[in-house]
Amino acid sequence: MGDANLRSRKNMPPNITAFSIVVGVIVTLLEVYVIGHWTSFVRKRSMNRWWYRSAWILSAVMMAIYWYVVYRRHIFRLDAPDIFLFALVAFWSLPKVFITVVLVIRDCIRGVRFLVRRFQSPSQPPSQNRSQPSSQTLSEHSNSDEVAEERRAFLTKAGWTIAAVPYVIVGKGIWHTLYDFQVYNEDIWLPNLPKSMNGFRIVQISDVHAGSFPDYKPFQEVRRIIESLKPDALVITGDFVNAKPEELRLVAKDLAGLAASMPVYASLGNHDHYHSVTEHRNLISGVRELGVDLLVNENRRIGTGSNTFVLAGTDNTGFKQEFAQLQKALGGTQADDAVVLLAHDPTFWEKEVVGSDVGLMLSGHTHGGQFGVQFGSFEWSPAKMVYKQSAGLYSRAHQQLYVNRGVGTVGPPMRIGIPPEITVLTLRA
Repeated sequence: MGDANLRSRKNMPPNITAFSIVVGVIVTLLEVYVIGHWTSFVRKRSMNRWWYRSAWILSAVMMAIYWYVVYRRHIFRLDAPDIFLFALVAFWSLPKVFITVVLVIRDCIRGVRFLVRRFQSPSQPPSQNRSQPSSQTLSEHSNSDEVAEERRAFLTKAGWTIAAVPYVIVGKGIWHTLYDFQVYNEDIWLPNLPKSMNGFRIVQISDVHAGSFPDYKPFQEVRRIIESLKPDALVITGDFVNAKPEELRLVAKDLAGLAASMPVYASLGNHDHYHSVTEHRNLISGVRELGVDLLVNENRRIGTGSNTFVLAGTDNTGFKQEFAQLQKALGGTQADDAVVLLAHDPTFWEKEVVGSDVGLMLSGHTHGGQFGVQFGSFEWSPAKMVYKQSAGLYSRAHQQLYVNRGVGTVGPPMRIGIPPEITVLTLRA
């Protein structure tokens, strides 16, 4: 009974309701702050009142939609209408984070200038001996004030014009980058790989999060790309669904089609545990019925005779879960085997894999942060502040780790600067 309770606690997802309430309060404050500044801008220029009234109305509508989605508890398991509504809210509200930063900086500068003027120019009593300013001096001061006022007005208008840029960026992340699947290629030098297996090509995808897709079309495109790559095997490193096994239906047909045309192996992720024990069993059986060889702390030999390598898979450990059993997953392997491990969470690498016989570990989980900056070989995202290994290839001595950026999403249905990833890993002897 105690073990069942412990497993139940480990299966619990993060408190999405509490998180959503906190996010909702923060977003509401940002809305009031930004639209309040916009209202002030419109009034000072005697513009039509509907320029700001419409903004307040739209803000109220978007906040109502947000709380409606939270009420339905669909942030982690969205259907098509909810994804559309959530995307609208994200498009309306998320850019205000960037606008708020600019406005706060501007308000701070104004505050500092006000204090400096106040303390540097104290009021002085009038003096009869003080010479009266000439009309020319007064005219110069007046002209200077007018120029300064015109400059401030121009900068303010320019600032609100530039405020449209975040909306362009977020819009691109929602309606373009979100399903702009990119193929990444990596050559992996795998210790003990037989020469006859040199050039073996593995395609990796991760974090499908089937519940994040509005319909079957995004994964249909994933299937088309994978089949065009003609790999020797496909691996999926966890998070088939967001919260419910029923979400699998959105990708079932194409996943079965992939399994019919090539060997498909997989491991479980943290989201694959966010449901009851019965639902968890249904998910596992549902994945396997599609022809996917789901490795839950077990392994398979790939190849024939002595020309083989070991493909192992652990259950998830990480993000408050501890279901992986590495020794069980490596059961029956030899010291001179080439070993590839599927393990969803990259933090497991340093926890247990470094120093083992695993030559290559394949992970996902981080989504590459879902938004960030890519420029040539440079990449930055908030995920780098949370995970030591957040995206791409890492190595330590003879061992390597590859972290896939995922094909699905969690939270807002968007990717800004970090496109979804399909990885081709070519094994080298």
